[in-house]
Amino acid sequence: MVEREVPRLRALRTDYDKARAALMQGIREELEARGGQGLNVIARSVDWSPQYIGKIRDGKVGD
Repeated sequence: MVEREVPRLRALRTDYDKARAALMQGIREELEARGGQGLNVIARSVDWSPQYIGKIRDGKVGD
């Protein structure tokens, strides 16, 4: 019998996906509240680059 997946790892991946979606939503909400400005402070808050936050703002990054 071939093992298809490890349940514990699948559950961790599900948790990761939910947390990432919540983080992306939070970033979008903060960008909206700041009128699309504040890339640097948002980036520092999540340990991502301002360039990546800009891509999120511009809709080039999905959940």
